[in-house]
Amino acid sequence: MTRVKFELPADDLGRATAFYRDVFGWSARQLPFDYVLVDTAGEPVDVSDADGGISPRNEFVRGPVLIIDVPSVDDVARKVEEAGGVLLNAKERVGDFGFSQYVKDSEGSVLCLWESTQD
Repeated sequence: MTRVKFELPADDLGRATAFYRDVFGWSARQLPFDYVLVDTAGEPVDVSDADGGISPRNEFVRGPVLIIDVPSVDDVARKVEEAGGVLLNAKERVGDFGFSQYVKDSEGSVLCLWESTQD
């Protein structure tokens, strides 16, 4: 089964975190780099099982992005290209947490492939 999470872009991570906490009751956990994990039920954030995240706005993350948990970023990236999608960046290591790669689907929507190294 594929798990889907979300990523929301922000110009100010602190301001965005406060917004989602105050408006929707989400809990948040700042990682040791510019990224905030969120739990939409307001429970303590489990790094290996967060519902989504808030990231700095960048060239790929301009609007909300679906994060799709995959067993292998390399294998799925190959399938993306074969199916008419586009790879937007190279696979990147994200701390000790896993690997990510941004892609566009056949319709131009940006997705993030995520391969966890956490059990």
